[in-house]
Formats: sequence, structure tokens, C-alpha cells
Amino acid sequence: MQRSGIETMHAEARPLPVGDGAAIVILALFIIFVISVPKFDLAGVIAFAAVPLLLATAASIPVLPLVKRLVIASPFILFMAAGNLALDRSTAVTIGGVAITGGTVSASVIVLKTLVTLAALLSLMAVMPFHRFGMALRSLRVPEPFVTQLLLVYRYSFLLAEEAEMMQKARDLRSFGKRGKGPLVTAKLIGSLLIRTTARAERIYMAMSARGFRAALDSRAAIAIKPGDLAAIAGAAALFGMIRFFF
Repeated sequence: MQRSGIETMHAEARPLPVGDGAAIVILALFIIFVISVPKFDLAGVIAFAAVPLLLATAASIPVLPLVKRLVIASPFILFMAAGNLALDRSTAVTIGGVAITGGTVSASVIVLKTLVTLAALLSLMAVMPFHRFGMALRSLRVPEPFVTQLLLVYRYSFLLAEEAEMMQKARDLRSFGKRGKGPLVTAKLIGSLLIRTTARAERIYMAMSARGFRAALDSRAAIAIKPGDLAAIAGAAALFGMIRFFF
């Protein structure tokens, strides 16, 4: 099975200056501050964009896998922001004789907010393997069933993607032109994929139970947040607050 771009970046995983739990809290604070930027404040979002750029540069994260994932998500982001272009047609600013509507500005802010937060999340995941992410969630007292479910979904999502790719290839080999590729056939394939996924999940759970699985994938104790991590969280919150205040 081919390794995904994020898995490739995980090969470069390294210890963080702060604990993994503190890093997740700082990421959550960063996302909250970015979301709080007003819908017409383009400069504020651009200022926050320096944070994931600094993280990616300092950690020597490969840029191409990050860009690929942002490009994959871009159609959904653009569709989400497109409504603002029609809802707000009032002139917000005039540059060089060209009137720019408020909808254009607010849509640009939405797109940039999403790209900046996604870039920060992907940058953190590039230096933190997913099993460490699960341990960090335990240190933050996240319920164990949620952590286990998240780890299992991540682990077997690659098998699901491989199964879907095989079904799509089988459909293409049995199709001629546009025949066999309509919405009804696609719906049947999705239903078949759901049935196969459920059956495989049952077999996996039975195999795990036979090997002693009870409630958690990892029996190691959660790592407590240290005083230095609390200081780093407070410093990050102060930094984000300053960026939010000045821009």
C-alpha cells in the first residue's frame, strides 16, 4: 500500500519544544483566535498566517504535501464562501477605480481563515504522529472511547480508501463510455462500500477481542501537562491576543 503524504511527513516526526497536549491546546487557541477575526478584517487573517508559516519553516516540513491537501480542500472552501459574493454586493473599498464589494472581501476572509487553520493543523500533524496525538488527547482527559475510535478510524481509513479504489477500478473496467457511471450506479457502489466496511469492522473487532482487546489501544498512562507547558500555553495565548489586538 502506498504511503500518504502525511505519513511521509510523519517519517520526519520529532519532539516538540512543548508537550504534545500543550501543542494541541495552543492549536485550539490559535483556531479560536483566527475564527474571531471580523469578516472584513483581511489584514488580521494575513497576520495570523505567519504562525503556520513559521512552524512549517522551523520544523522543515515538506511544503508540497501541505499544498496538495489544501488544494484538495479548496473546492469545498470556495463553495462555502461563494454565497457571500451574492449576498453582499455593496461597495466596501475602491482600489484604482475598481469597486470591490463587501461580499468579495468577506469571502476572501473566509477562504483565508480556513486555509490558515488547516495549514496550522496539517503542520502540527506533520511533526506529531497520530499515536502521539491520541496520547496527548488522553493527557487532556478526553474520554477513552473517543480517543480509541479516532485512532481506529485513522488506522483503517487507508484500507477503506484502498477498497473504494478497487471498486472504482472494477466499475471502470466494466463500463463503456458514460454507461455504468451514472448516479444510480454510484449510489449502489457507495451502499456496497458501506456493507463491506461494516463487515470488515466486525471481523476486525472480533480479531481484536480474541487478542485481549478490552477498552483502550494503548495501556500506557497519560502524560500529565507540566508547569512549563502551562507557561507555553499562556505565552501563546498572549501572543495571539497581541496579534488580534494590533491587527
